[in-house]
Parts: sequence; C-alpha cells; structure tokens
Amino acid sequence: MKNKNEVNSLKSWFWGIRPTSLAGALMTVLVGSGLAHGTYPERFSWTVAILCGLFACCMQVAANLINDVVDFQRGLDKSDPDRIDRIYANGLLTRKAMYCGTAVALTLGSLIGLAILYLVWDKLVWGGWEIVLLGAVVIAFTFLYSTFCAYHGLGDLTVLLCFGLIPVCGTYYVLTYTLCWDAVWASIIAGSSIDTLLIVNNYRDRYEDPEAGKHTSIAILGEPFGRFLYLGAGLICIVMIILLYLNGKMTWIGLLYSSIPYLILHIGSWIKLNRIRIGNELNVIYYESPRNFTILGLLVTIALW
Repeated sequence: MKNKNEVNSLKSWFWGIRPTSLAGALMTVLVGSGLAHGTYPERFSWTVAILCGLFACCMQVAANLINDVVDFQRGLDKSDPDRIDRIYANGLLTRKAMYCGTAVALTLGSLIGLAILYLVWDKLVWGGWEIVLLGAVVIAFTFLYSTFCAYHGLGDLTVLLCFGLIPVCGTYYVLTYTLCWDAVWASIIAGSSIDTLLIVNNYRDRYEDPEAGKHTSIAILGEPFGRFLYLGAGLICIVMIILLYLNGKMTWIGLLYSSIPYLILHIGSWIKLNRIRIGNELNVIYYESPRNFTILGLLVTIALW
C-alpha cells in the first residue's frame, strides 16, 4: 500500500520520468556530437550541443508521462508494487500532476528548440525551416508512440526513428550544417542499442500486452523472435561501428574499445534473457540494457571525437 507522503513526491517524480530512458536520450546527442566534432571540429558549438541534450530530455520526459497515462487508461498497466516503472498505475503521481508535468516538459522543450533555431538559423541549407519541421515531427511522435505506434507493432521502428535517425542526424546537422551517411550509421548504433530496452520490456509483457489490445512485434511474432531480436539489435551496432571505422571516422583502437566491451555486456544480458524467459526476474535485463547502451554511447562518442 502506498504512503500518502509518497504521492507526487520527488521520489515519485524521479521514477516517473524514467531516468534510464533519459540516458538513451542523452546518448543520441552524445553520438551525434562526437561525430560532428570528429568531422568538423571548427564548426562545433558546446552551446548548441548542450541545448540538443536538454531538448532530447524534455521530449523524453513528456513521452514517458504520456505513455504511463495511456497504458493505464487502456488497461495495460495495473497496480504492481514490484514495478517501479508504473508510477501512475500505482497511484504515486496523480493525473493532474502527470498532465502538468507533460505540459511543462513540452513547453521547456519547445523553448529550447527555439533557442537552437535562433543560434543556427542562417547557417542551415534551408534557412532553418527544416528544424521547425523536425521539431514538429518530434512533438507528434511524443504522442503517437503511446497512442498508436506501440499498440500496432511499430514500437521498434519508432525507437529507431526517434532514438536514432532524428536525434543523431538532427544533432549532427545543427552542429555541422550538413548531413552524411556516417551520421546514418551512427544513428543506427544509437537507435538499435536503445531499442534493446523496449525489446526486453515487450518480451517480459508479451502475454499481458495482447489482452489490453497492445500488439507489439514480439506479441505478434512470438517468443523466439523476441529473444533473437534482442541479440540482433546489439549485433547490428557492431556492424555499424565497423562501417564507421572503414569510413575513417575512428581508429582501429577506437573500433576495439568501443565495440568489445559492449559486445561482452550485451551477450551476457542475452544469455540471462535466454535463461529466465518469463516473469519479473527479467527486470534485471531491463536495468542492464540501459547500462549496456550508455557504455556503448560513451565509448563510441570518444572514438568518434
């Protein structure tokens, strides 16, 4: 039973914003910044890079709060004291607080986006209007993920887009005023590794999700698909790192220290997933996955820088 003092408390807000997901949001900006600095160090701006990180965090917080409310209203999330990610379902944040938090996060994110736009407006190919469009797409997907994409087998694709192509390429673009295929390869590293968090979440909930009308790719294609999707999401990151090395974006030493530690950690988590397969014991992999992709993001950023 929840303590009344915990309702809308700082602790509840801490878990409500899902700090593990914020690591993913920041990782995308780090990777894009690392590639930008390594390619065009003379154009790099710490101010723009930091603002990109703050924008990503604000949008992620808004998406997390919206997701909690939508999943509860659809009957997907039920009260479970063992699931600290179900803050709204467990009554630790009120509906009014969730709506206010979402509004604040979106407002701050929009203001930060305008600040980025002001700093780079006259340096971009299309004068900056492309950033306006990109910001609108990000806000749209903040709502679409929880209300549509996650329920129709499009969650993994959305993560690759919103934690890969958009933030990594977007960060690279506002820092260098150009785009290249290397930014795409780097974005796949970020998006695919971060998707492991969604994969293990959907794998754990593969039986209860369809009962609430949530048809994830794992619920549709089955348990074996989920296990090997988790493995493949990590391995594709190694392939992308090799491509960046072959394109001269990192040294062979950078190739080794950015790929081998992650590969060891990812395979270790996958072995645990194969052993556990069902129940809340899978939470250990749910918390290992952010550790894995955060380490990957830091090492890749250093190698690219």
